[in-house]
Amino acid sequence: MRHEWYPFISAQAKKTYTDWYHRQAATTWPVPFTEQLVPTSYGPTLVRACGPVDAPPVVLLHGITGTSLMWAPNAGAWAASYRVYAIDTINDYGLSVDMKNVLTKNDFMHWLDSLFDTLGLKKFILTGMSYGGWLAGQYALHRPGRIAKLVLIAPGATILHMDLEFLAKSVAFFFFPSTYGLRFSQWLFADGFSHPENFGITLEQYQQTLYMAHSFQKRWFVPLSVISDTEWQRLTMPILYLAGENDKLYSPQQAVTRLRRVAPQAQCHILPHAGHDVTVVQAREINRLALAFYDMA
Repeated sequence: MRHEWYPFISAQAKKTYTDWYHRQAATTWPVPFTEQLVPTSYGPTLVRACGPVDAPPVVLLHGITGTSLMWAPNAGAWAASYRVYAIDTINDYGLSVDMKNVLTKNDFMHWLDSLFDTLGLKKFILTGMSYGGWLAGQYALHRPGRIAKLVLIAPGATILHMDLEFLAKSVAFFFFPSTYGLRFSQWLFADGFSHPENFGITLEQYQQTLYMAHSFQKRWFVPLSVISDTEWQRLTMPILYLAGENDKLYSPQQAVTRLRRVAPQAQCHILPHAGHDVTVVQAREINRLALAFYDMA
């Protein structure tokens, strides 16, 4: 039975988190926006939209254990000439509510179909980061005719299997977040924490973000998978791959080698002095490269 405060652990936890979330949106999102809970077949999904309403649409899918607010360093640059839709993934730590269990990849595909149908998005640019990158790649396989261009920023799996060290540390983080959460994050986002002036968030603020995740009941995430050679041949739309040189999920250099073989149309850029925090630490370059790709005829 799901209480009225689901997916939070209590009504008070829901209020505390929701208030905190809206304060974060108001203080970090760089341009005017609207928010709506869009009804879907899997539950209400929060969508933050910004940019000219009649501009070409860009959809943003965030990383795991995050929210659409992770795009705050990037959305302003893209919203100058595109209609940007930043989505809280249905089973993650945002304000979307999974009223129906998302247990498989197909569940994700049906949820996104329902969401895009309700929003009236027939064809759009799809951009995903980390887990959102995996989700973007899978949706491009599922509905290739809907995707004008595909941007994969340090996607989970998708191109290569993830390193065993990353998998071991992430498992410890998910099962024992209070003990390993900060330690795992400092390892994964080492470039950002080493240069807080580029990271845009203090250690104390990041600890508060980790703490707020305890407001939720345990979240379930669909396991990630690598796109096969045959599947890559079906992705004929323009593709952009971006990653930090120090990314811990897998070797970006080896990912580029494989992409050049299986998706020769893909543009690839490895950014220096960044890891899995690349959208923040190298926000200006990420924004420039993605915008140039969006604008490409």
